[in-house]
Amino acid sequence: MQHWFVLFLVSLSSWTALSEHQNNTMVTNRRPVGANPCPGFDANDPFSLNVRHTRGPRSGQCMNLFDYRPVRLLTDEEARSYAEKADLAPPQPGEIWVGNVWHRGKFHVVRIPEHAVEDILFQIERFDPEVPILRGLNKRRWFAAHAQVRFKFKKGHEALFIPQKTNDFSAPFKLGDLVFSTEAVRPKGEAFGPLKGNRDHYGIAKRALSLEEVINVSIKGLKHQIAQYPIKIPATAEKLDQVRQTYLLSALQRGNQDFESYKKGRPIYYNTQSKNCLSEAVDIFDDVTNYCRVSPNGERVPESRPREVLPSLQERGLLDNRKYPSLNREFGYPNY
Repeated sequence: MQHWFVLFLVSLSSWTALSEHQNNTMVTNRRPVGANPCPGFDANDPFSLNVRHTRGPRSGQCMNLFDYRPVRLLTDEEARSYAEKADLAPPQPGEIWVGNVWHRGKFHVVRIPEHAVEDILFQIERFDPEVPILRGLNKRRWFAAHAQVRFKFKKGHEALFIPQKTNDFSAPFKLGDLVFSTEAVRPKGEAFGPLKGNRDHYGIAKRALSLEEVINVSIKGLKHQIAQYPIKIPATAEKLDQVRQTYLLSALQRGNQDFESYKKGRPIYYNTQSKNCLSEAVDIFDDVTNYCRVSPNGERVPESRPREVLPSLQERGLLDNRKYPSLNREFGYPNY
């Protein structure tokens, strides 16, 4: 009985974290709508997705990939088309062009200069469940949390945001941060269920969004605290910029792989225990880092136990000794 209760708490931790967080064509042409498009599909958005479940109890139903989408790395042709749309110089070698980046209620294509990343922060958003008994347990055992990765850009090398829809000609603008966050995707208004999370009820979206969105939703709206832990770059001074940019590209490539799978009608499914915000955040670094003196077991990510993520990063040699304020304090909000 105790064993099942522990499993229930572990599953419930993922439910709490995710429930809080669910709130190749030329861009100059409209996409063909096709037969029976899913609600929310937008022919004016080249990277809108029209996908149905292929397995599980929702097989045949539309997936809600209209607010939460995986990112899409642009082809050279697509990047040139968006550069023309925004009246910019042609794309340059080393730049990253990525679509499906969320900011202020709509998606954007973002241009990131070469070697633009100045710092990388592992963010952990902690909060207490609403149920009193679970709130008390969480204060002692810490099982309710969300993880994501923040990329800070150098001054003068900020990311340029371009409205993604082909019929939106709003002026581009620059922002100094990008956050990579993995979310469970479910129908709007549906509460997350931990058992459903293990039974192919939900898709998964490795998404990118602006730091402003994180502050507005999680800090201003939900009154959560977001702790920040600087990532130590395992490289010589001469290669720091290159490795930082490689980590960013690793995150975006992971999302792009899912986008391509969705595009081909092969959905990617969320799993409460093994494929969630914690595991996907750490995998950004594991995909590209050749760790020294770390055992295979030490490299394993405790996907369902937030309190063990920091020790795991420490063992990998990825945690910097620098003290960094919470995102709340950095922008003048209380640590709720």
